[in-house]
Amino acid sequence: MTLNVEGAEFDYHTENSEKLTKDFMNFVLTEVPFFALQDELLYLMNKRSITRFRIPSYMTVDSKDHIFHFELRTVEENKQLRIYRYIGMDLDKKGLVR
Repeated sequence: MTLNVEGAEFDYHTENSEKLTKDFMNFVLTEVPFFALQDELLYLMNKRSITRFRIPSYMTVDSKDHIFHFELRTVEENKQLRIYRYIGMDLDKKGLVR
């Protein structure tokens, strides 16, 4: 099954995208690589009009909830394209770790 992410994508080939992949793989307990989950995460954030996703404590290496935060921007040449730029992860709900 292919999810329609409706013009949404992560900010690829940047330091932020590398950090997102690294943070995800370092903190989330899964055998599924991040690239295999990207469309599902984008679909859910885009459908719900949110700029974050939460990984519950039972799925993390430190047994804490992790919230991955993004900044949403549009592309001037294509207003229907929405880019989710990773800005950091909230480890303890006290602030972003960048």
